[in-house]
Amino acid sequence: MPEISISRKHGLSETDVRRRIEELADKISGRLGGAWSWQGDQAVCEAHGARAQVGYDAQSILLEVSLPQMMKPFSGRLEAKIIEYLDRYFVESSL
Repeated sequence: MPEISISRKHGLSETDVRRRIEELADKISGRLGGAWSWQGDQAVCEAHGARAQVGYDAQSILLEVSLPQMMKPFSGRLEAKIIEYLDRYFVESSL
């Protein structure tokens, strides 16, 4: 079960939502270390026992992050940064 699970509606074209997910995946992989890749309609990053995945459909995105025990104390800060990014780039009112 992921420690962080956040969903947002987007109202974007598939091209735009994938581009914004790629930007988010770059930020997440930069924080976790490692690299990310597309696995179907999900961008996935695994590094140091942590796993983040961002999936989407025509109306919403879902981001889930699972952390190893040693990284769990940082989950609040990581979640706050992710929410900040999601609210800036995916919330319908900002489109």
